[in-house]
Amino acid sequence: MSNVAHPTDSTTVAERVRELMNRHGIGKRQQTTELCRILDLSFSQGHRKLRGNSPWTLTQIKRVAEAFGEPVGQLFAGQLLDPGVLGASAQEALLCVSVAELPCTAWIGAPAEAGSRPEFVAYEKQGQWRVVRPDGSLYQNAHEVHKIEIYPRRAEADKPVIAVVDDDRASADNLRDYLEHSGYAAQALYGLAAFDEALESQVFDGVVIDWLFGGQTAADSIRRVRSSENPDAPIFVLTGELLTGKASESEISQVVRHYDVACYEKPARMAILVADLSKRLNRS
Repeated sequence: MSNVAHPTDSTTVAERVRELMNRHGIGKRQQTTELCRILDLSFSQGHRKLRGNSPWTLTQIKRVAEAFGEPVGQLFAGQLLDPGVLGASAQEALLCVSVAELPCTAWIGAPAEAGSRPEFVAYEKQGQWRVVRPDGSLYQNAHEVHKIEIYPRRAEADKPVIAVVDDDRASADNLRDYLEHSGYAAQALYGLAAFDEALESQVFDGVVIDWLFGGQTAADSIRRVRSSENPDAPIFVLTGELLTGKASESEISQVVRHYDVACYEKPARMAILVADLSKRLNRS
């Protein structure tokens, strides 16, 4: 579990990161890519974080500041501290409750004075801050703890988001379920209109799309992905109509060449498709 800034601060932190990148000459269209590089995120993760829709960990804030040579305190201290913890510093720590050890952010103050009775104290052990309730034991160099923040892990937000586009609901749902069991967050979209609408407000880390939708092909939607905020998202075209002649081999080959897409025949070998996707997303 990560140590995160307060959720209400996520929007402000994101705004400050965008301002920081602007100062350093990172254009708007390059900012998500740069954030993903610094923090090792998927594009959709970076996109949500840079818009304040995903919580920021203390480590992530520090890494961004350090990447641009900016003092983290000057950039974010106002967001990470409140009047009740002035003089304390935010540190990643483990909150030790019985046998459980919960990662947290702890605001650690001055050394605890002899005879004081703070509710929590923190001490360092092998380079790791540990937060405990005083139980009469002697903790060497114990410090007062002013504030502790613990947040549950948002597992879905950490997964690359894959669009599965097919007007056959059963096929879309089956592939979506397989992707989710393989560690992805997958979204089934039943037709080109639904997919095109989703592209207006979302970014995807990858797209798996059927080729034929009635009398239409997926070509225009593929072009939209390549001109979207994440133009490098891997795209996989599925078709079961090459042998029947309904799907044009020349049209598909043209899209493959011009837009760097992979083509799989239906029914797709899901394990092979997911292995290819993972490789293209550097998750193998």
